[in-house]
Amino acid sequence: MQKRPTAVVVIYSAATLHLVEAFIAQSKAADNSIPIASLLSAFAGQRIALAATMLLAALLALSGALQRPGCLAIFTLIPQQTLLVITAIGAFAYACMGHYADGYEPAGGGLFIFADQLPRVLFAIAHVVASYQWFWSSDLSRSRWKTSTVDKILAEANWASLSDDREDDVLVIPVDDMREIIRGRL
Repeated sequence: MQKRPTAVVVIYSAATLHLVEAFIAQSKAADNSIPIASLLSAFAGQRIALAATMLLAALLALSGALQRPGCLAIFTLIPQQTLLVITAIGAFAYACMGHYADGYEPAGGGLFIFADQLPRVLFAIAHVVASYQWFWSSDLSRSRWKTSTVDKILAEANWASLSDDREDDVLVIPVDDMREIIRGRL
């Protein structure tokens, strides 16, 4: 989790959004907001199914964010991403129609609505990037094909000592001892 702080923040933020919207969707007061209208349309007006899906997506994403990146973790993020894409598509659709879900047409029309809903669209894109980062980032300690930071430092130190033609005091430390010293400091 420490190597992917941005991905974790985006995943937690989306989970929080879906938890809050799951409760908002139970009230008809927000039906004409673009995100809720888009989700209700996708779920054919089934509020309970929508709320259950949003709660499940949020809980799955939170559980996935606590796991190591991998196939299981990425599958826990797919429901969350799907909900974000539905609302992003709804934002584009209402911007193209030039009115909000309740029929209100602002002075700027579709451009105004697009500007208003742009964070919703960008959040869906940021979630894709976070999911990609979550899935493809690798821990160097688990990788067989990548050189660890310790080995890179030792190789550089060895190269520097071989290329130094000066005759001055030299401190010789066995490589295994140096590796332990460096690992203790990282």
